[in-house]
Amino acid sequence: MPLSFNAEINLNELIMKSIKTTFAALLLAIPVMALVSCKKESTIQPKTSQEKLLGKWNWISEVTNNYHSGSSHITTYNFPAGDYVEFKSDGTVTQSNSGSAITYGYGMIDETNIWLVVASNIYELKVLTASDLQLYKKDVNGPDYDESTLNLKR
Repeated sequence: MPLSFNAEINLNELIMKSIKTTFAALLLAIPVMALVSCKKESTIQPKTSQEKLLGKWNWISEVTNNYHSGSSHITTYNFPAGDYVEFKSDGTVTQSNSGSAITYGYGMIDETNIWLVVASNIYELKVLTASDLQLYKKDVNGPDYDESTLNLKR
């Protein structure tokens, strides 16, 4: 039995409404899916050397090389347990050796160099991780030089 004219119009209207509703739903769903599926870029900035340096470090050893008369004279000093240095955000460092503590200044020259006590006493940050710190200094006097490597751990 053929559909009446009114029934055909109602059916066509129903189909059109269904298409419009589906299309509208898709238009709304696309931006929502795009927002949900997008990864956010990491906003975590790597720590600066200054930030990594802050806190308490346990002295482990100091290795010195007093090069003179054409040869190296290497000495290693192992610090007793409990000796430490603590770098603070106010530009001071406290050093404790055998229970005696002193506080002095320090400053970052750049990401790999630091001064301790006075601005001319410069150490290179050879290693600076969350658990290891190694400071290196070399003073040259003609053909001779003095080297010092300080080893510290958290």
